[in-house]
Amino acid sequence: MKLSIVIPTIEEESVFTIIRRLQKMFANPEIIIVDKSSDEYYNRLLETGCKVIRQTDKGVENAIMQGCKSATGDIIVSIDADGTHSLDGIKKGIKLVSEGNADLVLGNRMDNPEKGSMPEYIKLGNKALSKIYSATYKNNIHDVLTGLFVMSSKAFDSIKNVEPYRAGIAFFAIELAKKGYTVAEVPIYYTKRHSGKSKLAKLKFVYGLGVAGHIVRSARDYSPLLIFGVIGVILILAGLVIGALVIANYLHTGALTEIGRALIAFMLVTIGFLSIISGLILDILLQIARNIEKR
Repeated sequence: MKLSIVIPTIEEESVFTIIRRLQKMFANPEIIIVDKSSDEYYNRLLETGCKVIRQTDKGVENAIMQGCKSATGDIIVSIDADGTHSLDGIKKGIKLVSEGNADLVLGNRMDNPEKGSMPEYIKLGNKALSKIYSATYKNNIHDVLTGLFVMSSKAFDSIKNVEPYRAGIAFFAIELAKKGYTVAEVPIYYTKRHSGKSKLAKLKFVYGLGVAGHIVRSARDYSPLLIFGVIGVILILAGLVIGALVIANYLHTGALTEIGRALIAFMLVTIGFLSIISGLILDILLQIARNIEKR
């Protein structure tokens, strides 16, 4: 099977070491560098003998998409150019994809990061986003914001016309899961940067919120029962708590003086049940639509 490896980069010195290692690891891999750097850096990339493409848009998602569209391999790999992801995850991912056990394999950094390689707030945010993703698509992914993936060209063909949104590799994981493709992961070692600073986003917290927004919107469209169900449960619990306080006050005073709170409690519980029922109906309709589309 022919292998294509896409590496998005902006002035990353580590990319040259990665290229040499990949050329030793695999026989005649198609290495595609998608670059948004200076002319001097671009000319250095050309000297590596790889296919070098100038990025025409902003964002790592667009860079990877642009590179994947130029790929001719049966299996497409993407890896960050900063040298933080261990390359052994590529071989593990290729094995899963080539054997038909997965369509997209993510490199899971969360189980084995080098000390100090990832700030705690990023770990926490990544775990939260991965849990939301896993709950939505009934999967067990621990690192949806990784910088390494292995994907079958067939799977990519199904999403190549989808406009990328600001979500990193989570974009590919979301879109393929929505289409019913299998998303898996393999453990990889994650290290500190050897040079330079991350160019993914200036404000990573804001970037994370944006990714969360895309996952939640995707969950709303893909699994409405999950979103409406969670909202419904929260409303019902809030209503029950308020109602319990009203009853406690009545038992204590012997007079029903908190009619307003009682009405609010009733409304919250009612709206909560309606939210759950609405999510269930929408979920059933979507399942019917998907089955019709498959046929």
